Amino acid sequence: MKKIGTYLLATVLMLSLAACAPKRYERKHSPVGTSSVKKSSDKAQEKEQTEGNKSDEHDKEAIGTLSKADQADIYAIIENSASLTYSLQVQPTRLLELNNDHGAIDGYSQDMFIDYYNTYTPETYQLQDIIDKLDAEETSDSIRSLSQDKLIQLTNEKKDGWIYSTKDKAFYEIVPGGRGGAMPPMEIPSPDEWVINDDSVEVTTTIQGTSEPYRRFVLKRNNKDYKGGTHKTRFYVDSTEFAKS
Repeated sequence: MKKIGTYLLATVLMLSLAACAPKRYERKHSPVGTSSVKKSSDKAQEKEQTEGNKSDEHDKEAIGTLSKADQADIYAIIENSASLTYSLQVQPTRLLELNNDHGAIDGYSQDMFIDYYNTYTPETYQLQDIIDKLDAEETSDSIRSLSQDKLIQLTNEKKDGWIYSTKDKAFYEIVPGGRGGAMPPMEIPSPDEWVINDDSVEVTTTIQGTSEPYRRFVLKRNNKDYKGGTHKTRFYVDSTEFAKS
């Protein structure tokens, strides 16, 4: 009996100690999984993209502070601003060259012309506007695929002027003789010498090797809405004139 009493007393003591022991709390929230991390990351990227888009829109509209891309675009526009034939933006393909009178047929991609006219004129040009401006004869035949004899025949019949081929999607100029009138090389001042107005930028070039003013360009932000082209510039030339020294 004494052993049984001792055993019962030991059991009661163990149960009391168990009741007083601190409880182990279970985690109420599961660990953050990869899906939660992804959602957080997506939101951050979305916010960053939205802010970037707002910055781009502001950059497109603002004139007062020109970005590096704006400066490069303006510089390239002025550098390539010689007359159509000599512009670096419009590179013709020579189909025919006549040695006897220096006549030729030059071909131009329609996209080149669309970009050119919308960069160097204040008006907005669509393809048909350019066809009308050049008074180009329209044809559904391919000029590019004509033989040399056919091209010579074409120059003899048309003498000069423009042809637009809907099949080639290109303009062709029949040049009656040698060209002249190339412009002297000019120097473009650094951006800190440009005049920044509310809605325009003025740049006055000089004749290379001198300080003599040459041409004055007024450029505006290119928000024109036109179809076609391959490289829409950030700015267009609103006006240009020869500077008075």
